[in-house]
Amino acid sequence: MGGGDRADGLCLGCLRRELSPRRGSVGYPGVAVSFVQIDFPIFLLLVLALYWGIKRRRWQNLLLVVASAVFYGWVHPWFLLLLYGSAILDFSLAQVIVHAPAWRRWCVAASVLGNLGLLAYFKYADFFVGNVVAALGALGVPGDFTTLGLLLPVGISFYTFQTMGYTIDVARGELEAREDFVDYVLYVSFFPQLVAGPIERAGRLLPQIESDRPWSWLALRSGVALALWGGFKKLVVADTLAPYVDKVFVLDAPAGPLIWAATAAFMIQIYADFSGYTDIARGSARMLGFELALNFREPFLARTTVEFWQRWHISLSTWLRDYLLGPLVGDGGAGRLRFGAATLLTFVLVGFWHGASWNFVLFGAFHGIMVIAYGLLPRALPSWARSLPGGGAVAVGFHLVFVGLVGSLLFRERHVDRIVAHLAQRPWAAGPDEWAATAVLLAVTGAVCVPLLIQWALVRLVVPRVEGSVAYLPLQTTSWALLVGAMFLFYRTTLQDFVYFQF
Repeated sequence: MGGGDRADGLCLGCLRRELSPRRGSVGYPGVAVSFVQIDFPIFLLLVLALYWGIKRRRWQNLLLVVASAVFYGWVHPWFLLLLYGSAILDFSLAQVIVHAPAWRRWCVAASVLGNLGLLAYFKYADFFVGNVVAALGALGVPGDFTTLGLLLPVGISFYTFQTMGYTIDVARGELEAREDFVDYVLYVSFFPQLVAGPIERAGRLLPQIESDRPWSWLALRSGVALALWGGFKKLVVADTLAPYVDKVFVLDAPAGPLIWAATAAFMIQIYADFSGYTDIARGSARMLGFELALNFREPFLARTTVEFWQRWHISLSTWLRDYLLGPLVGDGGAGRLRFGAATLLTFVLVGFWHGASWNFVLFGAFHGIMVIAYGLLPRALPSWARSLPGGGAVAVGFHLVFVGLVGSLLFRERHVDRIVAHLAQRPWAAGPDEWAATAVLLAVTGAVCVPLLIQWALVRLVVPRVEGSVAYLPLQTTSWALLVGAMFLFYRTTLQDFVYFQF
């Protein structure tokens, strides 16, 4: 996954040289600005000033449609054709369902085929062509096919699910088809959550779009606080760990302790990266009077894999539960075999949704197997084992180490042969330099986790006691200043893309 040439060995001096910041900048394909570029606060302030200066909701929505088009299509305007094409398809199909209910199933099929066909072409065509060529080569048959070299439109995995979900909800009778195209397009293209979610349900976001949003000073303050915290997690936590993780994963044969330390660091990196994006998205939307779906709920405290997916990327896991797993299982319930097969298929598709690579298929299959195992395990345990003191903490630790770490390795390492090598080697075998590098990596990971733990404690122990008091605003603005100062201090010219931009 990381770039660069593979190194033959590891030394602390080489590691320091490789991890030093380089001049230049990394582009963000497909969007005018990224949340962590200085352009975004300027863009958002301009939108906020114009938005709250307009009194009529209709004009506010139109402004947001235009702002979203600028945000998404500045670098690659043709991406807008795909976005609006998907939107028009499902808007039209919903109208057909209303006026010709007998065509309901055909309309759902057209929505699924149209959106998944769009997603498959841009995201998976090169993957399938490459694997066909490889399979023919293994059989001794020369393949004349070449990959297409397609540029993946940013956010396509997210907005196709939103538009498809809209048509399915209308077909099920759970949502009324909308007549106002501007409001509907805003639902599809709303810039805070367009690129990497949360995947919003039409029944949740459309009513907010169709209602007046009164100005709220408290909502503005809350949105600023949430967005700043998200930026801190991205720039200070995730981007500090990313170069260390990247360097280890491009080594030819990293020692066991080093690869597992890098995997642990990646767990924190991807959480801070993706939840940081979500916080900025939710905070920006809140400043505009919208409340987006919660996407993370303390995922590392999960005791089972089932619970983990109730806490991690909640908008994706619930979408697949309602639109894929539910129909596969059926309304009348299912036996263990059918439920297990449906669960495994769903999670394989969860993995494949993340990227056109076999490691993501393995990631999904692993989590599917663990979901099934955790579903069966409690029934096999005696009652006394389920009520042991401290059992919850043991369960959290076990899941974090044996499911979280292995799953993170499958997610991060793109090469299946290297995954096998990492899992096969002894996790404690390393030389002195490799142990020293492992210690450095674990120390850095522990250091960047400190502010995450402090914030977790503050939200639970301090904020409820001071919120609403005269001391709360000074404390809040002081925390804002500290977050902004830390982001400027840790800001790099070699910005890392948000990890989920590639999905």
